[in-house]
Amino acid sequence: MAMRSSDFPELLDTPLRKIFFLSLENSRPEYQRWINIVETKRAFEDDLRMAEFGSIPQHTEGSTPLFEDAIEGTTKRYAPLEYVGGYIITQVLREDELHGIMGRMTEGLRESQRNLFEVQAYNILNNSTTATTTRLQGFDGLALLSAVHPNLGNPDTQANKPTTDVTLSQLAVENAVNTMTAWTNEKGFPVFHTPSLAIVDTSDQFIAAKIFKNAMRYDTANHEENWVKQGPDMNGISEFIASRYFTATNQWFLLSEKRKHDLNMFIRVHPQFETSIDFPTGNLIVKTRSRLFTSFGRWPGVFGSKGF
Repeated sequence: MAMRSSDFPELLDTPLRKIFFLSLENSRPEYQRWINIVETKRAFEDDLRMAEFGSIPQHTEGSTPLFEDAIEGTTKRYAPLEYVGGYIITQVLREDELHGIMGRMTEGLRESQRNLFEVQAYNILNNSTTATTTRLQGFDGLALLSAVHPNLGNPDTQANKPTTDVTLSQLAVENAVNTMTAWTNEKGFPVFHTPSLAIVDTSDQFIAAKIFKNAMRYDTANHEENWVKQGPDMNGISEFIASRYFTATNQWFLLSEKRKHDLNMFIRVHPQFETSIDFPTGNLIVKTRSRLFTSFGRWPGVFGSKGF
């Protein structure tokens, strides 16, 4: 439906002092700080899970060595989804509008695209305990957060969430780091996933600042050093995002650096903007379009709790 001059009579008058339309500047995008952005030129991308080799056994002289086969797991497909929106303005409204707002409507579409990218990125974390669709399932068929992630090469399972979900606290973060330190690869070898970033809800931003920014612990009377921030081996967590896109107020996550986790945004088409004039009506038609897909394959590198 087209926006007509009768819908915006105030814009046809000049006494207005100020119009609040995109009047405030936004901060830089959140999602770019934590998600892996992958440019793709294909209709879909596939990732494959494989298990590493096991330990090398002792060899007896003259005997046949152990030749081990690699284990192939499942694939994960990323197929970009299409997002399209826009608006229509009548020729009369374009001619008579006196404040230049109609000319800035495309800026509004840009903000809508930005919000889309944030929401789609955070879809991974907001649905991290849900596995109802393949998009929300990893290689193992489970949700991102689980207490029973199976391995390919051995019968053990691993957790990247507390047995019982907990809210953000100094002790909860310490326990999470200990859990991440104990993770192994598919064959049970130790792996190194040191968390470098926390993502919390805005309602927990002051608690997060106390945990991740203080040189000393805030929750003890002995004024102990804060080893969450410093790290036992200078590998602490000192950065956090107070996310405005969480759908659960008590959830929180610890992430390894980007190259060590598998939270991905595949971008097939960056936001495009097209305009045209409809000849019979003179209406201005503006459209924006993008194609992207967010999901994950491997769970290691992410620890989280949905709170309660």
